Amino acid sequence: MKKEVIKIETFSAKESADLVKRRPGFLAMVVGQYLLSFFGPERSRILRASYLPIRKVDDALDGDAPKILNPLLYVTELRENITRNQLNKSSEERLLQYALDSLESKAKPNDNPREDFISAIDAIIFDYDRSSKRKVLSTYEIEQYYRNAFDPVMNITLMAIDSSLRSRDIPVLSYGQGRVYSARDFRKDWIRGIINIPGEIISSSGLTSLSPVEEAIINPTIIDWFHQSLVQTKPDLITTQSLLAHHGERQTQAVCNSLILPMLKFIDTH
Repeated sequence: MKKEVIKIETFSAKESADLVKRRPGFLAMVVGQYLLSFFGPERSRILRASYLPIRKVDDALDGDAPKILNPLLYVTELRENITRNQLNKSSEERLLQYALDSLESKAKPNDNPREDFISAIDAIIFDYDRSSKRKVLSTYEIEQYYRNAFDPVMNITLMAIDSSLRSRDIPVLSYGQGRVYSARDFRKDWIRGIINIPGEIISSSGLTSLSPVEEAIINPTIIDWFHQSLVQTKPDLITTQSLLAHHGERQTQAVCNSLILPMLKFIDTH
């Protein structure tokens, strides 16, 4: 068991270093995941083993992992290997195997960590596909996309830290991240073809999904839509902060507040 832990920590350190090298802005997140050892080294280890491979999948399809020469093939093979439970090739596969073994061993009756990993990858593939077409979604489809993208990740995170909560208990951590990050990354996403503004809003703005980003970022209709989205999200985040404070799980409060506080800061400054 000790040898296995050493191997997993080695793989985790390797993938963490690779993430920071390709995405320096993620240094604080990586450090925070290691600091979670304060609430138990195993929780920190499982969280890192869960997060780092999925982060790499996202980066691969975004073009932020240049060492992966065929990103879509890499991602689809990894997805298939999760489905077949054949994860033993690369360091990220070894991390995923450890995460799945750990999470499945302590899963509650309604938990399905393997399905959550697959769903998280499917949401990333969905982004990749729609970006190439600059596909426009409806309001309902965007809100559903936020849940599809973040619910499985939140479930995995909460399972990893032994929380009694799941994404259904704190849904704003899914749709809130979707709304806030869409506003934060609007310029970059629009250039990439990730259109997180409803089709009806784009139509009423006088733009199309092919309009230059310089026109989109100053359009008053789009600016107002983002503003209203953030205004609606703030009270839910504050209510969830209170819920977490009264829930009594220190590790859950710490991890969730690491997401909530930056979101509130962004809303307050925009």
